[in-house]
Amino acid sequence: MNTRRKVPRAALWLSVAAGLGSGGALAMGGGSAAAWAQPQAEPGPGTAQSAPGEPTAAPLFDAQILDLDDKPVSLRAMQGRVVIVLHQDRYSSDQNQGFKDRLGELVLRHPQQLQLVALADAGGYNFWPARRYVKDALRPLRELGGALVACDWKGAVQKSYRIPARQSAVFVVGKDGALQVLKKGVLGTSEAAALLRQIEKLALD
Repeated sequence: MNTRRKVPRAALWLSVAAGLGSGGALAMGGGSAAAWAQPQAEPGPGTAQSAPGEPTAAPLFDAQILDLDDKPVSLRAMQGRVVIVLHQDRYSSDQNQGFKDRLGELVLRHPQQLQLVALADAGGYNFWPARRYVKDALRPLRELGGALVACDWKGAVQKSYRIPARQSAVFVVGKDGALQVLKKGVLGTSEAAALLRQIEKLALD
């Protein structure tokens, strides 16, 4: 049996969405939705912010994240497991594919200790019927299993952590709920390998 088919390939989400319409835009029946990646916005009043150089998990926990059935997802409730959040907009879905494949294999080895969350930055699609198209495009990933698939319809995580447009981000939250790692953009080979080792160590501790 080819177990690699079960590995959660987090780049599948959004890359599927990119093919829904011509020119990489979601088909909207005479119009098109804005790109997944929104221009980087300054945080508004009351937005939770981390100290420079010392980000915390608070903005990630406080973001109003929904699954594909529009049910709230509480990352805070996942304490006790190592939570890896792969944050992507539709333009960054192909980044770090090798890392994500190996991460999927790692999650299969430690399913009780690791929780993988595929988080789509969907701030530009928070209106009907765009929401329906986005969720339909993401459902194949959920059917693969291995990852909890969710959407940030307000783009709160991207804004709070100032994630540049067209860049992915990897959050690693320890079992105690503390943010252990935040990586933005393309990971080098050695950097990706070191991150995988760190995640596995956190899982085994």
